[in-house]
Amino acid sequence: MKTMNTLAERLNHAMSLVGMTQGQLARAVNMAQPTIWRLTSGQAKGTSRIIDIADALGVRPEWLANGDEPMRAQAVAPYDSRSNIPPESQWGTVDVWDSHTPLRDDEVEVPFLKDIEFACGTGRIMNEDHNGFKLRFSKSTLRRVGANSDGSGVLCFPAKGDSMEPFIPDGTTVTVNTNDKRIIDGKIYAISQNGWNRIKLLYQVGPNTVSIRSYNSAEHPVEEKSLSEVDIIGRVFWWAVLDY
Repeated sequence: MKTMNTLAERLNHAMSLVGMTQGQLARAVNMAQPTIWRLTSGQAKGTSRIIDIADALGVRPEWLANGDEPMRAQAVAPYDSRSNIPPESQWGTVDVWDSHTPLRDDEVEVPFLKDIEFACGTGRIMNEDHNGFKLRFSKSTLRRVGANSDGSGVLCFPAKGDSMEPFIPDGTTVTVNTNDKRIIDGKIYAISQNGWNRIKLLYQVGPNTVSIRSYNSAEHPVEEKSLSEVDIIGRVFWWAVLDY
């Protein structure tokens, strides 16, 4: 196979394999078609929606973003727009709410600690923050990821730095289940090292050794630490960024 060094080359290759057009991909991931065109033409070098695009194409996000093999975790069926995209009449809406909007029966509020920065990089020391800000989650979402449906043990805060790009860019809001500290190789965790709060991929490489990795591995090399040196705050299960 020809070496594909750019996101545009890999994206076009994946689209051709499943027979998906730019318009179909745009609808599948709820993005504007001009945005998809900029990615396929190479005018845009990255996007915060890389995971959604990879899922729609049936490829690994690590391969799509950086070319890390293998291309697919498993074989996928060809794209079928009729089964993947509901008719417009079934599309939902986005509700506008603020701090005065009553909670619905299926919602809970969790703390957003906007002054605590979890660094996607070398780490930065911050003090605990009780600012009163909240974000809302559905109870079904929390149950699906194994978090408490009443919101206890769930925290949100901003991530800083470039080590987790393109998946978690600087300024991303991340959400952590502090009750989930079990290491699953390749999952994303909030950790603390000597007071440094960080967002990283973790791999357990020995009975008492953990490998700390970044998506942006070219700029941030792998670290190996004793588990006794790493305080696992919790597993990251949700993050949100503006795509512009």
